[in-house]
Amino acid sequence: MKALKLCGMALSSGLLVGVIAGSYAGTWIDGVLIWREMSAGTGYAELSNLQYDQADTDHARQAQLGFTQFSQSMSKLHSAQGDKPLLIDTGRAYLRLAAIEERAGNSSLSRQYVLNAQQSFRSIGRDIPEAELDKQVAKIVSTVPANRPPS
Repeated sequence: MKALKLCGMALSSGLLVGVIAGSYAGTWIDGVLIWREMSAGTGYAELSNLQYDQADTDHARQAQLGFTQFSQSMSKLHSAQGDKPLLIDTGRAYLRLAAIEERAGNSSLSRQYVLNAQQSFRSIGRDIPEAELDKQVAKIVSTVPANRPPS
């Protein structure tokens, strides 16, 4: 009987230690994965902005579209939901795309990108009126020489 009690106590102690250690390790691993996902988003945003600043209009458009597609795939991950910096960068990328399309004469596509930007900002709790976003797009278009993509 004493041996059964001793085995039961040992098993209970082992389970308790295992649960505590597993919980700590799981939290640490989740934290590392979230940090890696956030740094991937930040790195890609920087790369696409650099390409946007240095490239011709077609390549600038491709860089911003690539980033927005990456952002959409990242936002489907549980750990990246609510990643405010990623959503802000995505909204800004949509505004740059809207400016590119506005300058190219594609008003309907520009309008869609403004709505996408508005949705991106709204998802972090910033409800920016469409008229204000249109002003930002117009400012981007007006401040850049014609042979460069609007920044």
